[in-house]
Amino acid sequence: MANLAAAAAPSAIEARIAARLSSFRGQMGVFALHLETGETIAVNSDTRFPTASLVKTAVMVEVFARLDAGRLQRDRPVPLTDDIKVGGSGVLHSLRGGTSWSVGDLLFLMIALSDNTATNMLLGLTGTAAVNERMVAMGLPLTRLYRPTFRGGQADAFPEEEKEYGLGSSTPREMATLMERLARGQAVSAAASRDMQALLGKQQVHEVICRLLPGPDAGVTIAHKTGQDEEKLKDASGAPGSVRTDAGIVTTPKGRYVVAIFARRAADMRWTVENEALVAGADVSRLVFDHFTR
Repeated sequence: MANLAAAAAPSAIEARIAARLSSFRGQMGVFALHLETGETIAVNSDTRFPTASLVKTAVMVEVFARLDAGRLQRDRPVPLTDDIKVGGSGVLHSLRGGTSWSVGDLLFLMIALSDNTATNMLLGLTGTAAVNERMVAMGLPLTRLYRPTFRGGQADAFPEEEKEYGLGSSTPREMATLMERLARGQAVSAAASRDMQALLGKQQVHEVICRLLPGPDAGVTIAHKTGQDEEKLKDASGAPGSVRTDAGIVTTPKGRYVVAIFARRAADMRWTVENEALVAGADVSRLVFDHFTR
């Protein structure tokens, strides 16, 4: 029994992360894996969280699977119609309808700018079910997409879960595992994995994982995807809470690691870079970085 208790005890780095999060007004989960040493860091890592736009990474994987199989082509034009435009992040909603955008362009917009309209245009080619089936086939059954963006309450899959989680859900461990597959060239194919990592490297939002880390001048590069939203259901006190997520692959002079940081029920509802969930997540990211590069 003593051995079991010892095995369940948090490591020193996990204890430091837990201490940092003790003052966070919300719930946060973290999972990190050093790709060379195999060391893991896990805090609330198997808890299910809303993903917000981070689930678009799963959409990307399904599109690349079809590209790899020859079922889609990067230069295939997809029409931008006024009725498919949705609000929120991105640029396509502000552009003239009647134009066409290639699958490759839409992938860039979906990942780099988290464009909601681009996401829905790609889902028009794949469907929601195929994305979820792909995740199950990859051993990630809790990573789920419920519907296209900006269609709350109209779920394509798991309608009861959609009421709580919104666009999608996952766990820190599963999302970090998806990043591991990409980093190891095991998502779809080695070539597709490289291309997907390159897309993730063009991410334009750097408020969590990247925020406190050194940059390329120090030999550090980060390929990642973020998400932000408000909770769909209020808590027992009637407070809504905010959702912030980030997951990616960090390359350093001392090796590579993957990390996923999820926050929900954050009391701070501000849509600014100083949101408490973003600040706490950035501190956690730095703790992970310092541990893996010590």
